[in-house]
Amino acid sequence: MKYWRIIVYVILALFLLSISVSVFAEEKVEFPTSGKQIRLIITHGVGGSVDTAARGIAPFLEKYLGVSVVTENMVGASGRRAMEYVFNAKPDGYTIVVSAFPSRLIGELLYEPNYKMKDFVHLGSWLGGDFRSVIVGKNSEYQSFQELMEAGKTKTLKAAGGGGLGSTSQLQTVFLKEKVGMNVDFIPFDSTAEVANMVIGKHVDFGVMPLSSSLRFRAQGDVNIVAIHASERSKAAPNVPTLKELGYEGVVIPYGVGAWAPPGTAKEIQDIYANAITKAVEDPDFLAWAEKTKVLLDPMGPEEFLQTTLNDYENILSVLDLLKTCLLYTSDAADELDGVDLGGRRI
Repeated sequence: MKYWRIIVYVILALFLLSISVSVFAEEKVEFPTSGKQIRLIITHGVGGSVDTAARGIAPFLEKYLGVSVVTENMVGASGRRAMEYVFNAKPDGYTIVVSAFPSRLIGELLYEPNYKMKDFVHLGSWLGGDFRSVIVGKNSEYQSFQELMEAGKTKTLKAAGGGGLGSTSQLQTVFLKEKVGMNVDFIPFDSTAEVANMVIGKHVDFGVMPLSSSLRFRAQGDVNIVAIHASERSKAAPNVPTLKELGYEGVVIPYGVGAWAPPGTAKEIQDIYANAITKAVEDPDFLAWAEKTKVLLDPMGPEEFLQTTLNDYENILSVLDLLKTCLLYTSDAADELDGVDLGGRRI
């Protein structure tokens, strides 16, 4: 009888083991599947810094994931429309979003949209080591940051920034207004390409954008960079002074671009993307593209990327009241400038 009991226990154990193996096999993630395509949603318009970063890495993700990657610009609400869309998408890995940070977190804290940045599955980032910059047109009457400050003593300057409301451009202008003491109003646009056009066309006094974007427009002979929001000079622009060395403290603003997947996306899918991004940023052809387009690279894996988001919460919350009280240039006044509708609006 004792032996029969042992045999029954053994059979029961084997049965339970077979069930667990079966469940494990069913839960195994098969990603990506041949023949399916990945939608890479871009939060801002064509030609901007986010669009450039997304379209630059897309063919390399396609190369290392082995499936088609289709880019799609989903413009609206300063990036929040696209973030909400992906946040509520099916977490199967086939819909991801590319955007800038900490811009999307600023939008979350200012406007309380239907997403939380910390709840997204962080796949990784590739642009980084970048900082916000101040640009003027090549033929502008102002060719230094000091000249802009001097001009602001007698009039309200107009600054154009990409990313719209709730963006790093808005944060940068708030810093210039409240911490540097510049007499300036912010005019939001969707992309850095639009900002450059406004600066070059002298519809605004200056523009604010990532240094990597400024370097591209400077290389085309269209703009001059007069300052960067960094603690030390950039190797990519060694002749451009930092606001810190010009005497302004507490105005360092880093900038990067990364990718996120909907909450609930499997860890296996996150790891597959992280591996593909790592291979992409090490690919010689991608590095050549980055050099040609003046993109600054400082990749982060999922864990570091998530920790950066969590750290940014504290940093942005410290200036949230300033962001909420920032006065924006109105479209009515904008229309008076050379008949150009600059699209600005007041919060």
